[in-house]
Amino acid sequence: MIRFNMFLTSSLVLTAAALAVGCSSSSSSGSAAGNEAAELSATIGPQGGEIVGKEGTSFAGVHVVIPAGALASDTLLTVRPATDDTKLPATALACGPAFALEPQGLALAQPATVTLPFDETVVEDNNRFDDEVKVWAKDGDHFSQKKQIDGAPGTVTFELSALTSVAAGVNPPQPADIVRFKLYPNPKFAKCLAAYPDDPSRAPSADVIVVRGDLVDSLNLRASNIKPGLKFDVFTVEHTSLKSDGTPDPAFTNFGMAWYQSDLDARDGGHARTNVRSVLLDQIFGFDPAANLPPTGTFHVGFWFNDPNDAVACGFNAAAPTPFNGDHKAGPLAMISVADAATNLGPLCTNPDTSVTPARCSP
Repeated sequence: MIRFNMFLTSSLVLTAAALAVGCSSSSSSGSAAGNEAAELSATIGPQGGEIVGKEGTSFAGVHVVIPAGALASDTLLTVRPATDDTKLPATALACGPAFALEPQGLALAQPATVTLPFDETVVEDNNRFDDEVKVWAKDGDHFSQKKQIDGAPGTVTFELSALTSVAAGVNPPQPADIVRFKLYPNPKFAKCLAAYPDDPSRAPSADVIVVRGDLVDSLNLRASNIKPGLKFDVFTVEHTSLKSDGTPDPAFTNFGMAWYQSDLDARDGGHARTNVRSVLLDQIFGFDPAANLPPTGTFHVGFWFNDPNDAVACGFNAAAPTPFNGDHKAGPLAMISVADAATNLGPLCTNPDTSVTPARCSP
């Protein structure tokens, strides 16, 4: 179970930064000059004001804005680390420190705007994005959820109508909403792709995780053992050029419908990564009435060499580029997904309709 005391570090030596706008007075408490204080505090009156945590301290990222008219009289407000044994919901995972806004239970005539810090690594490791971070606020013996109204990298902003204990968190996706698959190298150009072309134990690899969302899905692509410095272009396409075992498909003719999704750069160490947010699972399609093209799904994921010259050493003709980049002058396919052996559909289709032949994806 997750408890608020999970958020606390072994040291509660913190710094205070008190407001100035509309305050009758301000103060900080804790330790001697030159050390960090254990809390932020300020006296705020009916005209409103704010409390801001200083950068470089354990309160960095904390920002409480009390609007005019929220308080009837001058009131000493305090922000301190929260130590609370009330359990967070089972579906919630903490991603930042918890803070107690005091006096707890104080109702505000106008909601305060509160900003809290969070750890982006925790969010990413749980297949979520910064704009999916929420806040849990103590409400009696349990917590209620507050959706963010604004955010920036590493911070989440929300509204609070009464002072209480709060902490940033995410709802990790349910296992049923996570789709995982691999991309396979295009054999002809694998040596030009590889950081270690003569070491089969360190062949290029790419893993894709797609998380189903309410409005859009999220795709996380992570590649390893790629030649540093190479640049690629990520597409979703209708057809793959590989059979289900990753070998070339002799019946392949073309990739069909294709959508440009993202760029992908190989960094030092041979790692490449990108995130895509779009409608992806089961319902990704394109159509063109003018060309008499019906709705056509693009259930495969692949990436292409951005520079045709990067594949010349493997036999690619740079004078005949492919259209798979923004300039429509790309190199060949580098890696791509394979079809399910039974349905012949790409991995972005999770709900195949096998009552027809060939199978189709049911949205």
